[in-house]
Amino acid sequence: MRILISADIEGISGVMSPDQTRPGSAAYERARLLMTREVNAAVEGALDGGATEVWVADGHGQYDNILLEELHPGACLVSGKPRLFGMLGGLDRGPWDGLFLIGYHARAGAYGVLAHTINGAAFAEIRVNGVPVGEYFLNGLLAGEYGVPVRLISGDDRLAAEAAAVYPNAEIVTVKEALGTRAAVHLPPEVVRKALRAAARKAMGNFLCRPLAVAGPFAVQVSTVRTFDADLFCMMPGTTRVSPTCLEFIADTPFTITRTLNSFSSMAASVH
Repeated sequence: MRILISADIEGISGVMSPDQTRPGSAAYERARLLMTREVNAAVEGALDGGATEVWVADGHGQYDNILLEELHPGACLVSGKPRLFGMLGGLDRGPWDGLFLIGYHARAGAYGVLAHTINGAAFAEIRVNGVPVGEYFLNGLLAGEYGVPVRLISGDDRLAAEAAAVYPNAEIVTVKEALGTRAAVHLPPEVVRKALRAAARKAMGNFLCRPLAVAGPFAVQVSTVRTFDADLFCMMPGTTRVSPTCLEFIADTPFTITRTLNSFSSMAASVH
């Protein structure tokens, strides 16, 4: 069995401050090590459960956070951006038998540690067919287009509640409890890694998981933090202005959703 792991940093135990998510400080260096070690626990569990190949797609920031020299030797690393499949780099190199979402977080507009969707500086909320969604949904939907089920998810308790509603049969590991957007009660690293390894091993034998399948087309609404961002995004062909800080586009496939939102994010980052 082949497993693809998508890893973010905000949902890692011990991470609760924006400084920990941005390069240039000792706090970030510590956070990326914690991230790498939680990923390693998931890799170990996948291998324990019979995985024959594991790829890890670094999915935070510039996609260059995981320490290759510290990564489990049983996994390959996908890093760097831009790339077509965003946080799911390598998805097109399938077939894959499952997707693990490690270190994920709650959606923009919700309560959770460092909650956002794709780009917190630009997107205030993203809706698909009228429903607010987070990265755990968008990436699971993209994986579903390629027939890949989400088998394991980890993050804070708010992410766990959101994800359970979308993936009722997936293994979910809660690594910390949100006390605010920048405060949490963290489980010790050893406890978290043991739980992740056990859940990953169990996920390998969980055949109740099915690819997330939602029929298109998709009406995607993007609410922006600044009116200027909406001005910028409306330069993209196919967009319709809904309000000063909201626009909409129609996507035929989840892949189109991902490409468009990642393009918006890059546009905003270029002028912030």
